[in-house]
Amino acid sequence: MKRSRLGLLETNVVSSLSNDEIAKFNRRVLTKGSTVYAEGISVAIFKSGSGKLAFFEDGEEFILYNLQKDNITILSDACALEILEDSEIYFIDVRDVGELLKNERFAKAYADSLANIALLQHQIIKSILFESAKGRIANFLIELAAEQNLTQNGYKYVFLPFSLKVLSSFVGLKRQSASTAFNELIKEDVIRRITPHEILIIDFEKLQKYTN
Repeated sequence: MKRSRLGLLETNVVSSLSNDEIAKFNRRVLTKGSTVYAEGISVAIFKSGSGKLAFFEDGEEFILYNLQKDNITILSDACALEILEDSEIYFIDVRDVGELLKNERFAKAYADSLANIALLQHQIIKSILFESAKGRIANFLIELAAEQNLTQNGYKYVFLPFSLKVLSSFVGLKRQSASTAFNELIKEDVIRRITPHEILIIDFEKLQKYTN
């Protein structure tokens, strides 16, 4: 099962729904830069576009994961969904999902997505509770390398699709702490920065040790 915070498990859930079932959802077309704040608990299904689900507290942001086409997620009033590109999203109150579970294809996609989210959240909790700043950065780079599956000159190659500030929001660190840990990995020649967004993992085994 795919477990990437940069893109949850993809399903064909929208195509599994009949017109009558789709009518039970609140369809919204949201523009880039919009933010959705949930009232209560609801299910969101991305038909197109992308976004990120995050917590905000005292001006700090912690990004849970990115969302894209064919992703299902759960929204609550503790988080906010920021739209990263123009998106079409279907929303439904979690209490109204029961009737839709009679549709076997929808039920499977829904159950698989919830399991995927639970596994990701366990991974997030483990990282925050038990790993150092360097370990959190290492864990995220390993996850990214597995997702992208790229190599260059015999090394694992990673394309970081955002800034170090955003990376710090993914791993639950202050920007300065994330920058310090990242630069320490560079000084130790565990990773090598080619450009601001391109990274070579020089010593993958040592990088893994930081996550233990």
